[in-house]
Amino acid sequence: MDQNTDANTRNCNGCKFAVFADTGYSNYTVEGTDFLCGRKLHPDGRFDKWYGEDKRLEFAQHCTGFEPGDPIEMDVDCENLDDLSEEQTEIYLAAIE
Repeated sequence: MDQNTDANTRNCNGCKFAVFADTGYSNYTVEGTDFLCGRKLHPDGRFDKWYGEDKRLEFAQHCTGFEPGDPIEMDVDCENLDDLSEEQTEIYLAAIE
């Protein structure tokens, strides 16, 4: 069974509403990667994901808005913003507002 469809093993890394936004001064000085939920359903809001091992990403096991899919990854300078689909752009903008 795919880990993103089994409620007991899925995590936010496999949700299409997850946004992982690099933080820092520029793409050359990335200091961390923040997690944000495009649906604003995660109880911890925005947080540094600590190399993807953060237990808070397991919230997806209980999230009513979880939908399997690729998360959005945004670089510090937002250079890849133009590469997002229209739906991904809407999710990203909802997450950062």
